[in-house]
Amino acid sequence: MRHAARRDANDQEISAALRAAGFTVLDFGKAGQGVPDKLVVRGERPWLCWVEIKTPKGRIRETQKAFKRIFEPRGEYYVARDAELAVRDLMERYVSARP
Repeated sequence: MRHAARRDANDQEISAALRAAGFTVLDFGKAGQGVPDKLVVRGERPWLCWVEIKTPKGRIRETQKAFKRIFEPRGEYYVARDAELAVRDLMERYVSARP
């Protein structure tokens, strides 16, 4: 039996900061199976990144590691632990990916 998905304490803060910076934040927190908490999208030619939200000491579960192994080498996976850093890092990735 699957239990209700828990939200990390900083989930709302990080999501709000990303939205304020112009990103679209789609919530996948209830998907389970290692799917990251958010899909963050920006731009007319959409750039995207899967975002796993963790507290500063939060650990990635085994099912999450499998997803990470697939998308991280493509630059499409990020672990967000702090709102300010998440905005900075994802904005940097977005800008560097633009043609």
